[in-house]
Amino acid sequence: MTDTKSSLLSLNTRFAALHKTSPASMSAFQSLMGEASKAGKLSTGLKELVALALAVAKGCDDCIIFHASQAKSHGVGREELGEILAVCIEMGGGPGAVYSAKALEVFDNL
Repeated sequence: MTDTKSSLLSLNTRFAALHKTSPASMSAFQSLMGEASKAGKLSTGLKELVALALAVAKGCDDCIIFHASQAKSHGVGREELGEILAVCIEMGGGPGAVYSAKALEVFDNL
């Protein structure tokens, strides 16, 4: 559990350093993230599940941690996560299963 939370803290620290180095670019990126994830016809939680599924598909560990955290903070439950991870496994085969297991572990450790 501590390892996942420290990884999330480390990611946020690296993003803060990047923001200091390139404030205009990172502000624009944060604005894009905010617009893309805000509730509309789809809930923010569902959008975070989609982002998490894409992170699993790409095998991006930091992205998995970030979007699992965001999904959980927007009320996504373990059962909903399990349904999305099943789609990841279907679409991604073996690598999808490996990264889905990683996403589940991260979610449980947050």
